[in-house]
Amino acid sequence: MALKKVSDEEIISAMKRFGSTQKAAEHVGISTRAFGLRKAKIQNEQGISLPAYSASQKIHHKTFIPEDRRVLEHKVENGMVFIGSDAHYWPDQITTAHKAFVSLIKEYKPKTVIMNGDVVDGARISRHEPLMGTNPPTPKKEIEACRDRLDEVRNATKNAVFLWTIGNHDARLHRYIAVNAPEIGDMVSLWDYFPGWHYGWRIDINGSVVVKHRYHNGIHSTWNNALKSGRSIITGHLHQLKTTPFSDYDGRRWGVDAGTLAEPYGDQFVYTEMNPVNWCSGFAVLTFENGKLLPPELCEVIDGVAYFRGQRV
Repeated sequence: MALKKVSDEEIISAMKRFGSTQKAAEHVGISTRAFGLRKAKIQNEQGISLPAYSASQKIHHKTFIPEDRRVLEHKVENGMVFIGSDAHYWPDQITTAHKAFVSLIKEYKPKTVIMNGDVVDGARISRHEPLMGTNPPTPKKEIEACRDRLDEVRNATKNAVFLWTIGNHDARLHRYIAVNAPEIGDMVSLWDYFPGWHYGWRIDINGSVVVKHRYHNGIHSTWNNALKSGRSIITGHLHQLKTTPFSDYDGRRWGVDAGTLAEPYGDQFVYTEMNPVNWCSGFAVLTFENGKLLPPELCEVIDGVAYFRGQRV
């Protein structure tokens, strides 16, 4: 009796649908052993993963990140690292801070460019109820805007390493799918739309500097971050744009809030109801000499003008 012919596409589809080798094999009409051999061959040849899972397993809304993406190890012996945070890019909005970010990257040609979370805003798929009179862009429109802005960043320098720490807003797409359409959760990833960017929860530079989207909150966040991490640490999330030194027997280190590349009173932040916010547009610049971090610098937008090292950008 001739063996039933089953295409690779049928194997992949059945595994993603049922999550069980036995059930998937029954669905396509071949033995479990034969299905397992075909599955292993497909994973090896196509470089994909077809993991088993329980269909009854409760879906957790937090973004799952593979182990090799949780901490990215990075080395910078001599040179600069540009860190832009909380861009919350929307269509047809190109901010002064973003323009300055691109301009200074062109001028200084940093070794590394880091987007420190919340590149995407995700307002329409937020768990929060929409506010009166708001009409945020669709995820498709947002992603298109993000791609345009990040293409400008990448085109500003050709030889840099491009890294991206995951922000809570970046995770909204994954959370939305996990809650509303878990069946396709392993088919869609935000970073599929941004080739060339390496993403993770945290970036460790030279084993002594940490870059991540968020840690402590409040007005003393940068102090507490440097104190409790034991490292120089650059975060975002709070949009404050500031640097705080901390010294002890281990030497001097810094806690840095990289601010926001967005406008503090932009359409993305209408939820503030135009209350005063202690936010500032700008970004952080790190310089390393022989692997050691020098005092961090800030580019700050004041009255619509970006300043860096005392000069207009």
